[in-house]
Amino acid sequence: MRWICPPILVLVLVFSAMAEGDVFAGQQRFAICSNCHGQDAMGIPSIGTPRLAGQRPYYLKRQLQNFQAGIRGSDDRDEKGKMMRPMSLTLPDEQAIDDVVAYIASIQLAEKMAPDEPVN
Repeated sequence: MRWICPPILVLVLVFSAMAEGDVFAGQQRFAICSNCHGQDAMGIPSIGTPRLAGQRPYYLKRQLQNFQAGIRGSDDRDEKGKMMRPMSLTLPDEQAIDDVVAYIASIQLAEKMAPDEPVN
């Protein structure tokens, strides 16, 4: 019994962390994001957009909040940020952010990457 409890506890913690967002709703909202970040959230190197798949959910949420608040994307020298800020404003509330983050977190990064490509 001692060995069963820790894995169960880990599963409970993982699923409770993911419970904030609705993956299906996030997939629907991600459609606009995929224009720049790709259908698989791996980014599009030719236009310089970053990979979102594999990023930590708290980081993605914080960055979306920062774009919405104008902390990021308000400086004229930040061309990519200036494009991202209005896109972040298409998410009307925290639930929408949580949904998109949950969807991105659900993407299986290992299946998308080449065997020798580092996960950073």
